[in-house]
Amino acid sequence: MDGDKRTAQAKADLSESLGKDLDALRAEVARLTEQLSAYVDAEKSSWSKFLSKEARHARQVFDDKVNEAGAKASELRGAAQEQASDLQKATLDYITRKPLQSVALAAGIGLILGLWSKGRS
Repeated sequence: MDGDKRTAQAKADLSESLGKDLDALRAEVARLTEQLSAYVDAEKSSWSKFLSKEARHARQVFDDKVNEAGAKASELRGAAQEQASDLQKATLDYITRKPLQSVALAAGIGLILGLWSKGRS
């Protein structure tokens, strides 16, 4: 019976030891979970700041490109208006200097357009 008592005592000691080890393991898992949570929160904040900064930069680049395109369009519009004005002045000057040739030229263009539109009908 002495052996049974020793076996029972060994089982009780082992059970107590395993219980303590299990409690220590639970405490360690809880500590690691807290550390991981803090790390994830820190990384999330860091990424949020980074992405916010990058979004602002992308928006600034986009705005700069839009402004640049607007300035270029305005420049091209001004150049086109200037060319149209020059063409109008040259046409009026030609009509003033050569009125008969201008009428003949207009009649010829009208005839060509009339024949062309008749052929398409």
